[in-house]
Amino acid sequence: MRPSLTIQRYILSAILPYFFSSWLLLSVVLFVQQASRFSDIFFSVNIPSSLVWQLTLALVPTVISFTCPMAALVGVIIGLTKMQADGELTAVRAAGASNLQIAVPVFLLGLVLSAFAFAVNQYGVPLAAGLVRKIAVQSAIYKLESPIEPGVFNTEVAGFTIYVRQGDIDNGTWKNIFIYNEDPKAGVVRLITSQNGRIDFTDEKSELVLDNATVTTFSQHEKHKFISEIVGELRYAVQTKRGELIQKLGSEELTPDELGLNQLSAYAQKKEGSERTEATLLWQRRLLLSVTPLMFCLFGASVALRLRRQGRGLALFIALCSLVGYYLLAFFGEQLARTGHIDPSLSAVLPILVGLVVTAVLFVTPRMDLIPADLSRVGSIFSEVFSGWRPNSGRRGVFAPFTRRLRDLDILGNLVKFYFLTLAFLAAVFLIFTAFELWKFAGSMEGGVSLLVRYLFFLLPFVYIQLSPPAAMIATLATYVLKSRQNELVTWLSAGQSVYRLLLPCLTLMLLIGGINFAIQETVLPIANQKQDEFRGLIRARGLPKNTSGKYWSANGSRIYSFEPGAEVGSDAADGHENTANASDNDSAIARPPCTRPSVSRLTIFEFQDTGGLRSVYHTPCAVWRQRAVHIAAGSRTSFQSGTQQTGMVERLNLEEDANPFLALRSKPSHLTVAEAAVQRDASESDVERRTFAVAVERKYETAFLPLIIAIFTAPFALSISRKGKAATVGLAIALWLVFMAVTSAFEQFGLSGTLDARLAIWAPAALFSLIGLFLLSRVKT
Repeated sequence: MRPSLTIQRYILSAILPYFFSSWLLLSVVLFVQQASRFSDIFFSVNIPSSLVWQLTLALVPTVISFTCPMAALVGVIIGLTKMQADGELTAVRAAGASNLQIAVPVFLLGLVLSAFAFAVNQYGVPLAAGLVRKIAVQSAIYKLESPIEPGVFNTEVAGFTIYVRQGDIDNGTWKNIFIYNEDPKAGVVRLITSQNGRIDFTDEKSELVLDNATVTTFSQHEKHKFISEIVGELRYAVQTKRGELIQKLGSEELTPDELGLNQLSAYAQKKEGSERTEATLLWQRRLLLSVTPLMFCLFGASVALRLRRQGRGLALFIALCSLVGYYLLAFFGEQLARTGHIDPSLSAVLPILVGLVVTAVLFVTPRMDLIPADLSRVGSIFSEVFSGWRPNSGRRGVFAPFTRRLRDLDILGNLVKFYFLTLAFLAAVFLIFTAFELWKFAGSMEGGVSLLVRYLFFLLPFVYIQLSPPAAMIATLATYVLKSRQNELVTWLSAGQSVYRLLLPCLTLMLLIGGINFAIQETVLPIANQKQDEFRGLIRARGLPKNTSGKYWSANGSRIYSFEPGAEVGSDAADGHENTANASDNDSAIARPPCTRPSVSRLTIFEFQDTGGLRSVYHTPCAVWRQRAVHIAAGSRTSFQSGTQQTGMVERLNLEEDANPFLALRSKPSHLTVAEAAVQRDASESDVERRTFAVAVERKYETAFLPLIIAIFTAPFALSISRKGKAATVGLAIALWLVFMAVTSAFEQFGLSGTLDARLAIWAPAALFSLIGLFLLSRVKT
């Protein structure tokens, strides 16, 4: 019998709500992941808002082309599993429809989605890649043309390190300027101080213009004399990358990412060696993403139609395992092509072939239980032990006195189950997308796979913190929707239980999750973020270590610090061995002291007089900051007086500093704890940097309460769900969460730009949506 159009429409109506909800949720999650790569553009006050909006739109095609197949798999599996659990598929089969006939509307949906994915990969993704490239170049040009930010050390002007204490950003004028210029070959250091200055741009040339500048020149080798002179107007011709960037912006040559499928195929035919392989693999990957929606629709239908009445939690778990397996096969195929074991044009055949075989086998095999009967029996025994009064049961569980009335453990169990299932699914999508981005680098270098695995491992804490709030939202919705569908909510409310009491386990768990998230953020996340940034840099540089010999700079009061990162020049006092590998060449006459604590190396301290003149310069192989002081075990001090410089040895010198000047080593807020970010906020002399760290501090505090806030405005939608319109109500809850994210991001921008105070920018959306949730809860029948 051929199923009627009514049945086909009904099957699609059961799938589409879950498909669109999943697509929206996954796209937002991956958009956040993509936006984090361009945080310097999204959160820069010097970049025009038009470029920010263009970048936002440019990220959409890549994201939706990747999430469309995943959402298709989730929508088909959950939608058909729901029909199976409700006995609707049994009724359809009783009307004479076979499994293949039931799969017809799913197949048509897959064809439509694959056609859409093909159009996006043919036109949308190349257009977006070109737009992203142009935006990145334009943003770099704006940064060069914009005034140097007061309170921030600028090293973008070749050969110079520039620091401005005060400035008028609108007019582009600076005050109280410090400029460091070093000639390594001649061993000459030139320090320039001035009360006023600016940078003039003419076409592709740039000039550094200073008024009444004091120039102090001294040798690092001959430490006897120095030259100090005052220049009325000082002009330096400086080299920037502005001309190169303008040329790149006007270039009509397209990268492989900006080519359509036909152009990319022609491009690959013209190349040889690794370039041809990478272009062919990119072409194959786009075709794979175009075919995958149809593949996932058929596979999801075959899985759901083979299952007996089992929950959507199991369906989500199957979808998760399928996604991971499918994309691992895609990675394996690409790796075989890169190593020459198969032709690159066949790399996408492996996951498609395996998918077709598995789908065909599932369609022709009898229906099955994926959970063995013995395991099901163990699960039922466990449920009986930890539940109170069970329907149609004449006995109580062991812990019935604790759960007899509200079955709190049952609610908590469902919350925890759905929380971790959702977290695992979203994390798998996040990591797969990240791996797809970096595979072209990691797969073409020796040890790249191991490096990528380590990067993904250290990325996990960041992924967890980012995905915990949406996982909490889905867990809350799924738990109470399930209780509503099983009429348990109606039973409990009819028995006189308050809806607020039913929410107590959920709110308690969310508060606990928030506390755990805050602890992870303060202990694990700073170190993990440093490691994952390091590994990502190595992967993108194809294994070449980043040059860490560059100087870091910081300013505290009348002192300016220059140092290099992370050396532990040290020895074990017991064996008396010393490591002097990080000692400066200029400090050869200085005894190499052991630093038994984490330290900075090659430290130079410039100390200035109140009038702005140079007073002294300290050199030391290593130093540490503790107990509000910079501790120098041994080093040299050069004093500048009356046209001469005098150098002497110093030992056990402590320079008092209220704030740690070496936090510049971890200048990103994500590398700092709350306390360290607060110190950076208070010590910074840059308004922009101070606002950035102020917002970061409040965001870190908000982490502890975010799951609870989301549960508060999500719960009313779950509790008010009737047996009709469930998908629409769930979709409304997800839409409200998206609005919350949009409002939060907008207020955060206001905080970064200084329009709003940091506390108001972060906590106002949280308070607003908490009040909305409480208002909606007050209207739920109790």
